[in-house]
Amino acid sequence: MIIVISGTPGTGKHLIGTSIAKSLGYKLLDLNNFISPGKSREKSVSIRKINKIASDNIADDTVIVSHLAHFIRSDKVDFWVVLRCSPLVLYKRLSKRGYTKDKIYDNVLFEAIDGTYIESIGMHPKTVQIDNTSNPDKTVKSLLKLFKGGRIPEKRIDYSGQIKKITQLFK
Repeated sequence: MIIVISGTPGTGKHLIGTSIAKSLGYKLLDLNNFISPGKSREKSVSIRKINKIASDNIADDTVIVSHLAHFIRSDKVDFWVVLRCSPLVLYKRLSKRGYTKDKIYDNVLFEAIDGTYIESIGMHPKTVQIDNTSNPDKTVKSLLKLFKGGRIPEKRIDYSGQIKKITQLFK
C-alpha cells in the first residue's frame, strides 16, 4: 500500500507520517529531502521534479510526506490524505519555526481557503482531509482505521471564518 500525506506547512505531516509508517512497518519517503535550496535559500522544486522523485522512489509499503506530495501523479497510490489545522494554531507553529511574516501569512491564509485540499481533490477525487489541530494520536488512529478498510466520518473543515482574524494579525 502507498499512502501520500500532504498539507500546508505546520499541519503535522512528518509527525503523522512517521507514526503511520512505524505503526504499519512501512518506509517513510520525505520528498523534502530531495528539494534543494534555491538562490533565495527558499526550497524550490518543479512539479515535474516531484513526480520524477516519486516515480524513482515509490515502492509498496511506503508513506510519502511533503507539502507538495499531493502533486504526485501516480495510479500506484492507494490513499491521498491532506492534513488540516486551524490557521490561528498554524500561525503559532510557524512563528515558533522562525518563518518570516510573509511566509506565515501566505501559509495560514492558504490553509484558511482550503488551498492544499482543493489542489489535491482536483487531481485525486478520493482525497481525504482530516483535522490535525489538536490531537495527533487521534489523527493517527483514525487514519490507521481508514487504511485497514474503515471510514473516517466526513466532517466539513471550514476555516474561512478565521480570515478576518488572520488579516488583523498582520496589520
